[in-house]
Amino acid sequence: MSNPNPSDPPLRPTHHWSAVAMAGILIAGIGGMTTWFVLRLDAQRPKVGDMIVFTPTSPDTDQWFLTVATGAVSGRRPDLGPCVFDPNAMAADGGSLIIESREDVSPPKFHLHWAGRRTSEGQGDCGPAADVTLDRIDLQRLANAAGGFGVRPGLNRKTATP
Repeated sequence: MSNPNPSDPPLRPTHHWSAVAMAGILIAGIGGMTTWFVLRLDAQRPKVGDMIVFTPTSPDTDQWFLTVATGAVSGRRPDLGPCVFDPNAMAADGGSLIIESREDVSPPKFHLHWAGRRTSEGQGDCGPAADVTLDRIDLQRLANAAGGFGVRPGLNRKTATP
């Protein structure tokens, strides 16, 4: 590009520094928000030592149960068949599951210890104590049935309010 008047100073190319700065700020903002979101999700995942507590309540109308293969229950004899976790039976007399360890595989596996009167009615009952391995989805299903992870005095599992 030539300058029509030789006495004028030479023309400089126009730089769009403001657009570049705005793009940088936008990228940094998205990166920061993504990091914050990932950290929030990580804080919500189950951790070693977390408990799922089934407080004695009246039976829930939601009838479902979780069947755990015999191989995932430590010390369970194969002739007894799978172990069944029925949240209604577990809550009838109370009990708890505690996360004892976690395997960092994909998907993560959690080693839990059950302590309570029973896990279900009939042959699928794991008894008053059992060590079991569950994946994240099954662990979350049981936690949801109990009202979440942790122990909070006065928490009612039906209404989730103190």
